[in-house]
Amino acid sequence: MLRKARFKKGTRVEPPCQQPPAAPPVSSPSNDDDWLIPPPPQEAMERSLNGSKIILRFNEELQVVGDGAGLLSGILGALGSDYSKFPICEKSWAKVRGKDRVYDDCIKEMFHFQDRSGLIKKSFLKQMGKSWKNTRGRLFDSHYKPTRTLEQNLEQRPEGIPREHWKWFIEYRNDSATKAKCKQNALNRKKQLYTHTGGSKSLARAREEKSQLQGRTVGRGEVWILNLKRSDGSYIHEEAQRIGEKIYEIEQLDESTRILSENDSLAQALGKEHPGRVRGMGHGPTPSQLFHPSLQPLVDRAQVEETQRMLCELQAEVTTEKLKRKAIEDELAAEKNKRQEIENVLSYLVKQQCGEPPPDIAVRMNSLDRHGGT
Repeated sequence: MLRKARFKKGTRVEPPCQQPPAAPPVSSPSNDDDWLIPPPPQEAMERSLNGSKIILRFNEELQVVGDGAGLLSGILGALGSDYSKFPICEKSWAKVRGKDRVYDDCIKEMFHFQDRSGLIKKSFLKQMGKSWKNTRGRLFDSHYKPTRTLEQNLEQRPEGIPREHWKWFIEYRNDSATKAKCKQNALNRKKQLYTHTGGSKSLARAREEKSQLQGRTVGRGEVWILNLKRSDGSYIHEEAQRIGEKIYEIEQLDESTRILSENDSLAQALGKEHPGRVRGMGHGPTPSQLFHPSLQPLVDRAQVEETQRMLCELQAEVTTEKLKRKAIEDELAAEKNKRQEIENVLSYLVKQQCGEPPPDIAVRMNSLDRHGGT
């Protein structure tokens, strides 16, 4: 039986009043707190409570693919939005404490995977941090109004967030340095030209599914084009169409540009990569990991082999159980047919009381004799 994550109660301390505000000491939730947390996927919760774990499957870039990817994404999003585990009163995700505890008590308890290199953990925490950051912004926009007084805004705080934490967050968001940062972030978002149309499905899952459908490895250029088209096949705007057609032309001239590299079709169409991320790949991989594997090992081979071994064992067990069940069902069906034939013959003989049975009855009796019937 899996143990549930437990968090020790701390001591609440009044927050300091200086500007810029310093984060108040974080306390764990009391029994009376109704903490604000989106419900995680039901399947993952049920399997965790039943003592089983969901096996995660990874591609060569150590990104989660397959059915478990959607469940994992929901869990990471729910944990990142849970301010009883990750308090709202910190300036950045890097300063938030308790990440290792949540990772061990929640993620490792629900999912089975090996992570000897630590890259998988780093990616999971990064996704939780993105959820933490995005949820903070939504809460501030929906619960804070500049026309209200401080006391009124404190009364309108989100359910489940302590008053002192919400006060710290309001003061932090109203600080001049924070306002300047938010303004710059808004300007940066307006410069974003490409919005993917794939919904909640990750680029790694989309690439995996398309590769299986095509029977070959699909490059990031093809996936990029796929996720910038609407359901009717048209591009989201003219710039996306221009880049998509350029990628197509490059790959038609040189098929080797479909293979992931620093000079593949997408890199030629969009230019040099930005530090820290790789376009068209989704969460996890960085340029140094993908293009300079000697600097940092990309694939945890032991992790891949262990996952594949466990999947093969589970598939073999399922196949064996299906064969056993079918053999039993066939045996019961044969026995039922045999008994029915005997009952038909005996019923006819009782009705006739004497005399030779008709030819069809005689044939069935001979058949039963040959197969061991009585």
